[in-house]
Amino acid sequence: MSHLAVILLGAGALGAYMYWAVSGQMLDAVGQRLLDNARLLESSLDIDDIRAFGDRADSAAGERLSQRLRRAVAINPDLSGAYVVEPRSDSLRVLATSQPSAGAASSDYLTIEESELLRRGIERAVISDIRVAASERADLTALSAIGAAPQRYVVGVRLNAESLQRSLRLLRLSTLGALLFGVLLALVLSRLLAERLQRRIRSLGERCQALAAGEPLPVDQLPIGDEFDRVIADFDATAQRLREASAQREAALAALTRANATLEGRVEERTRAIEEATHQLKAEIENRLQVEALLAEAALTDGLTGLLNRRAMLEMLVQAVKASRGQGGFSVILADIDHFKRINDAHGHGVGDQVLAAAAQELEQLQGDNRHAARWGGEEFFVLLPHVGLMDACRRAEELRARIERMPTPVRGLRVTLSLGVAEIQPGEPLEDCLKRCDQALYRAKDAGRNAVVAARGNSFATIS
Repeated sequence: MSHLAVILLGAGALGAYMYWAVSGQMLDAVGQRLLDNARLLESSLDIDDIRAFGDRADSAAGERLSQRLRRAVAINPDLSGAYVVEPRSDSLRVLATSQPSAGAASSDYLTIEESELLRRGIERAVISDIRVAASERADLTALSAIGAAPQRYVVGVRLNAESLQRSLRLLRLSTLGALLFGVLLALVLSRLLAERLQRRIRSLGERCQALAAGEPLPVDQLPIGDEFDRVIADFDATAQRLREASAQREAALAALTRANATLEGRVEERTRAIEEATHQLKAEIENRLQVEALLAEAALTDGLTGLLNRRAMLEMLVQAVKASRGQGGFSVILADIDHFKRINDAHGHGVGDQVLAAAAQELEQLQGDNRHAARWGGEEFFVLLPHVGLMDACRRAEELRARIERMPTPVRGLRVTLSLGVAEIQPGEPLEDCLKRCDQALYRAKDAGRNAVVAARGNSFATIS
């Protein structure tokens, strides 16, 4: 029964698929043929006659146009009617039809679907819904544009859906007949196959019972085929392998019991060893983490001043630009110790290092922390001022300049001064351009005599002190 059900379902699905596939191809072919008729009629009509009849109501031109439509319908048995329409901005004007009645050329001649298609505008040949025509016995229409905008006409041809309905009914009857024949054939074949299979299953059951009871297999039975012979041979081989596997499992279980006793002692010893190694490893990991933290801090910090190094400050600047989302929001200060080479040459590099460290301490006290100040390189320092505008940044720079000028030095009579450039990043400005403007402001402070603060606003620069 299950095989029969599968066959019936398969036959039904195949029949339905064939019906829909063939009917779809037939409908597409009918639609394409009607579109070709519309294009052929459109190419055969004289645009001058259409314009003469439409613009000047030339009766002779109108008669020629109507005769051409009636002749196209007469020579083509697929067509039930043809017409020419002039779509206007607010209405549809039927110029001529294939009907001999004089009153046929009116807007009532058009169906609702034709009117909707015409009001949308016809740029190329189109066809109405062919499946609606096939199911509701409505006329199928194809439309094709004549002429060019703004004065454009449309020719339409109609196909009587009665012939299409007859073809679909014939197709459904043929499909149903083929399906019934397939079902009947499936019933006969399934019955024959079921009887044959039952005989083979009974024969195989008798052989299995004899094999289970340890009796010889029946020899007076008819051969049941190569497939069932292989099944019986596989059954015997499987039984033998099962007996061998059972004996092996018994031996393996005994060996496993002995091994478990030995393993438990070893596990206890290994557990103690692992605990000791774990404690040692934990201590080593903690020491390594401390070393790595110190190394990481050393990689981001200047060893002489304790401030951030240039690499760490550049990373902070990139993060500040991302946090501001291109809308600005911070200012920068670039400071340089004036005549630092003279200090090294006159007093030695040791004094120069003390001056750098003292300047860094003043900068750190001004900022309140050392996380936004960096040694930029040599005797240059860099300060990041988040959420600080240009004017406040200039005041900070002036305060730093004054603190450095008053700062005590390791050598009596040694006076240390700073030159500073200040810039505020603008909305949408690349970071490199802001740093370049700040560097230019520093150079202008140097050119202005040093010990000064110069602010960069756009492309202009102003000396603060």
